[in-house]
Amino acid sequence: MSARAMLFATINFRDLLPALQGPLDALAQVEFIKHLNQTTWLFAIVETFHILSMVALGGAVVVLNLRLLGAVLGDVPAASVERATRPWLIGGTIGTVLTGLYMGLATIVTLLTNGAFFVKMIALVAAILLSLAVSLQVRSGADESARPPLLLAGAAIALWLAALLLFALTSVLSSGALLVALAGFALFAAFLSEYRRAYLGLLALVAALAASLSLTGSASAGPIAFVLALGGAVLTGALESRHGTAPFLAAPRLAAFSSSLAWVTVAAAGRWIGFI
Repeated sequence: MSARAMLFATINFRDLLPALQGPLDALAQVEFIKHLNQTTWLFAIVETFHILSMVALGGAVVVLNLRLLGAVLGDVPAASVERATRPWLIGGTIGTVLTGLYMGLATIVTLLTNGAFFVKMIALVAAILLSLAVSLQVRSGADESARPPLLLAGAAIALWLAALLLFALTSVLSSGALLVALAGFALFAAFLSEYRRAYLGLLALVAALAASLSLTGSASAGPIAFVLALGGAVLTGALESRHGTAPFLAAPRLAAFSSSLAWVTVAAAGRWIGFI
């Protein structure tokens, strides 16, 4: 393993904040915390509510984001969609945080060294901030061509890109980052109108090619799929812009796109936690 790969393979809370190790080890020995960790049925119930909270939160975010992207509910005002999804967004956020705190306390020692958990936490903060920025922009009653809160959205996008970079450069997590990228290419179809079918057809061909390369044991299947999908997105995006379709890259659409991918990053990193 190269020096750079070894560096990124060790990025976690313990390595970045070693002073936390002692206090958290002591916390893990508290009888209440030990009881949380050893009560299997209670942990299972909390984890179930954690997943349900994430589903409610993710569903609320995705519906509003897809509406802003123009993929669904095109005849419903964005403000109405935001108002209908707001209770699910708030409830899902509260449920996710509370159940996540319980699960974190119960497994605090093992999570300190988990790189996927570190990536998930950064992506989670970014995703919540991005969703808040999108919701505030819609709730303000401004025209959909108006910009979201730039400072909030900018900070959230910077955090998400940092999480995605760590995901891609951490040796044991890089394949998860590829899945996030592929999800982004699929979601990009929502930006298109005139060339959407051609773009989706191209993605299908790329997926078929990547699958056939994987069956032959080729290690280059992922990079090749990424490059081809990126080229297809750039080409169709340029053609769409020349066609004059508007609004193609309006700020709210970009914020909704980034928000959706941030939540995909959270989900992908979360699934990796149990494997490393």
